[in-house]
Amino acid sequence: MANSPKAGRSPVCGWQALKAQVGAGAYDRAVPDDAAPVVRAQAVHARAPLRISFAGGGTDVPPYPQLRGGAVLSATIDLFAYASVTPTRSGTAGQFQSPDLDTSAALSGRQALARSVLESFAHDADVTLHCDAPPGSGLGSSSSLIVALTAALGELTGETMTLYELAARAVDIERHQLAIPGGHQDQYAAAFGGFNFIEFDAEGALVSPLRLRPEVRAELQSTLLLLPTPTVQRRSSGILRRQIDAYERKDQDVLRALHAIKEQALQAKTCLLRGDLHGLGEVLREGWSSKRQLASGIATDEIEELYDQAVTLGALGGKLLGAGGGGYLLLMVPFAKRGDVVSRLGARGLVPRSFSFVEGGARAWREPTSDAPHRE
Repeated sequence: MANSPKAGRSPVCGWQALKAQVGAGAYDRAVPDDAAPVVRAQAVHARAPLRISFAGGGTDVPPYPQLRGGAVLSATIDLFAYASVTPTRSGTAGQFQSPDLDTSAALSGRQALARSVLESFAHDADVTLHCDAPPGSGLGSSSSLIVALTAALGELTGETMTLYELAARAVDIERHQLAIPGGHQDQYAAAFGGFNFIEFDAEGALVSPLRLRPEVRAELQSTLLLLPTPTVQRRSSGILRRQIDAYERKDQDVLRALHAIKEQALQAKTCLLRGDLHGLGEVLREGWSSKRQLASGIATDEIEELYDQAVTLGALGGKLLGAGGGGYLLLMVPFAKRGDVVSRLGARGLVPRSFSFVEGGARAWREPTSDAPHRE
């Protein structure tokens, strides 16, 4: 993936320059006299978690947060986006692969994502990306991939970034360079990890980690179901564009819905910190009603029917993750009713996706080296 250097950044390093930068030991291995030496570039690996959002989604989508202030409540889970980068020889274009994708359209989109991250570093490399969830899942997979790849290239090039800088850079790449409409919560969730209350305004973002009591966290984990909907892979850009257009037209229904959604994020935070999970279920139910007022196409008839059935079976509330139109449905079911709800939904072929909460955010590391000789 060839790229041209940007002003103010170092040009793409040549092979010898790379050896000098990271040390010859990362490339050359001692081998017996009768074997040809093998030059190997040291790969950098990274991963960033995906997230589930409890409340506030939509208030992080410009221009609302810059004008009114936005707030979201989310938690990262043990599904990840992965990135691997390996320096290329001077003059050799980097190669791209993403083995979890099987369509040319999806591969093309992900390759464009990788190219934009590389260009932001004025660097080239072989890139491999893959993710534990499909595109359009509503779990923030695209943003997490950008965060992971940005972290990997930062480690490769020696460019240090704070978590805020990492998230802001990912936002710039996805929302400005790639011009993909959307909010800013996913990048900060992936960079920081854990339970976070994230506020947005004209100055940027403020991430406030939440410390839940162990029993609250355990009970919450046991009451949540993550269900793939019949349209688990969807494109959210059209829905977000309609939301943005409605806000810019000063559509009063959309304005009232966004104000309510922001207030629900504050209520959800209070419920979690107090251990009021029944109250959190009510907030999720109210949030589902508010979300559907933001734009047409957020909930299909199939999703509406699935949600209504879950509530009839005993779910306290729930929400469609992501912008809408499909993806994963998050349901909150009392512990005593979980088995019955799972069984009845299973009769429709809907099996919950297992997950656990995780605390750590994005991290990058160099592939471990070995003193053993390599042969080809």
